[in-house]
Order: sequence, then structure tokens, then C-alpha cells
Amino acid sequence: MKKSFVFILVLCFIVGSLFAQGSGEAKKESFVIKVGYGTAGGPIHEAAVEFERIVEAADSRIDVQLFPGGQLGSEGEIIGQLQAGVTDMLPTTTGPLGQHNPIYYVLESPYVFLNESQADKVLDGEIGKVFLDGLKSKGLIGLAFWENGFRQITNNVRPILAPEDLQGVKLRVQQNQLHIQYFRSLGANPTPLPFTEIYNSLATKVVDGQENPFALIATNKFYEQQKYVSQSDHVYSAVPVFFSERKWNALPADVQDLIATTVYELRIWERNRGRELQNEYIAEIGKQSEVLILSDAQKAEFQKKAEGAYAWASKEYGKVYEDLLKKVLEAAK
Repeated sequence: MKKSFVFILVLCFIVGSLFAQGSGEAKKESFVIKVGYGTAGGPIHEAAVEFERIVEAADSRIDVQLFPGGQLGSEGEIIGQLQAGVTDMLPTTTGPLGQHNPIYYVLESPYVFLNESQADKVLDGEIGKVFLDGLKSKGLIGLAFWENGFRQITNNVRPILAPEDLQGVKLRVQQNQLHIQYFRSLGANPTPLPFTEIYNSLATKVVDGQENPFALIATNKFYEQQKYVSQSDHVYSAVPVFFSERKWNALPADVQDLIATTVYELRIWERNRGRELQNEYIAEIGKQSEVLILSDAQKAEFQKKAEGAYAWASKEYGKVYEDLLKKVLEAAK
């Protein structure tokens, strides 16, 4: 009887050990992917939702957690989180990237791309890889280019149809010296503010206007506080998707492949989604604001002013900026 009791105790210990070991292995085989970004709607958010759906359906070990609308902070703050290995993935505008590598100011330069076809050709090609690899030394892995679309000008002062119409307009811009220099050359009073402060700054008249793609003007309802929206298409807002190198290296190869493939393939879906929705965004904005569609000739007047911004940036950021700008402009033809 005593031997039987001892045998049962040993058996229970072995089973318990195996169960604990199995539980530990199961725990090790689960992966949480935290995705943070600044927008609360629009094609970037919709693509992030698609990413979550596709990845979780393909691998039950993965839990994708989305943090839209700046829940984790500004894009610049989330970059720091990726470097620290606190957050995993970030679809970001290129605005905050120049302080880490001046090559990104090329993509922030006005009228580098005149249409979406030019942007697609360049960013999906060899030059696009240069930009995706631009933060590798900073601990960020570039996976693909999504987009926000072309940036437009909104304000409460007057219709903006020519550069001189911006004279004296207090315009919220990104915290980006190149944009500040460009709009200053147009006669505006550029005022850098975080994205999350735009709506309240418009409502309280801290600024007269702002500039963002139609998707963000519509989904963040900036038009509620603006009389005029001008389709200037002055900067194409590229959205590289970065992953934390620290977190990436901790993932098995099959999970890495799934994430990389999904993000890359979603680039077409995300771009097309935003372009399909553009007319809907314009219609929504037009219910409360006057939407002014600039002709190619009118845009050309704004484009002429870009040369001064290029010259300033070449002097400020040096040969790295100047050489890559030339390559991008040539490749875009």
C-alpha cells in the first residue's frame, strides 16, 4: 500500500512537471505585435486592421494589437519605442525621420512627385530600398511603403489659389525645418505643432490653417474648423512601415516572413484604398468647406517656389540630400 502511494506521488510529480513544461513552451510560442500610429482613421488605419486580420488568421500564435490615434504618443515618440523594443511596428510619415537621417528630407521636399504613378515607381524600386534601409543603423527595419497621399492646404483667411494668397496666414506645419522654410518662402507664418493638437488649435484660432492629405482632413474632421481647402498637392506623404529590430530578432523566421510579406503585399491595397476614397473625402469636406481644385498651371506657381526649398535643404543637409534628390527627380520622370 505504501509503495502504491509513493508510486502515485511520483507519477503526479512527473505529470505535473510535463504539464508545467508544456505550458511554458506554449507560452514561449505566443507573440504579441504592438502596432502604433498617429491616425485614427483613413487608409493607414484600415490597412493596419487588414494586417491584424491577415496575420492572426494565418498564425494563431500571433496577437496583433493596434494603437491608433496617437495612443502611444507622437510618431517621433513611437520611433523611440521601436528602438527600445517597447513597441513593434510603426507606419509613419517621413516628417520626423529626417532628424535621424537627412535622406528623408528628400521625400519631404515639395513637388518631388507630381503624381501617384511617379511615387509608386520610385518607392517600389531600388531608390525606395535606400529609404527603407535608412534607419537600419538606428535599430529600425523598413518593410514597405504605404501612403497618406498628397498634402493639401486648409485655412480660414482666404481661398488659396496662388502662392501670394498665403501671405500672413498662420499655418500649422509638421515639426520639419524644410516645410517651415518652404511655407515661409510663400509668405505664410508656419507654426510647427504636433498632429494631435491640430483640431483644437484650429478651433481656438491658435492657427489659421494647416496642411494634410484629404484622408486626414476628412477623418480628423479638420474641415469643421476651416472655410477653404485647396488641392495644392504640394508634398506627397509617403508612409514607410518600420519594425523594431530588437523585437524582430526575437521572432522565429516563419513569423518574420509572414509579417514582412503581409506588410509588403498590403502596400497596393492600402494605396488603392486611399485613392478610391479620395472623392468621398472631398465630398465630405465639401459639405462644410469650399474645396478649391487647383489647375496644373496654378500648381506650377507653387512648384516654382520649391527650387528655393531645394537650395536651402542642399545647404543645410549637404551632399547626401542633394545627390539623392537628383536621383529621385530623375527616376520620377
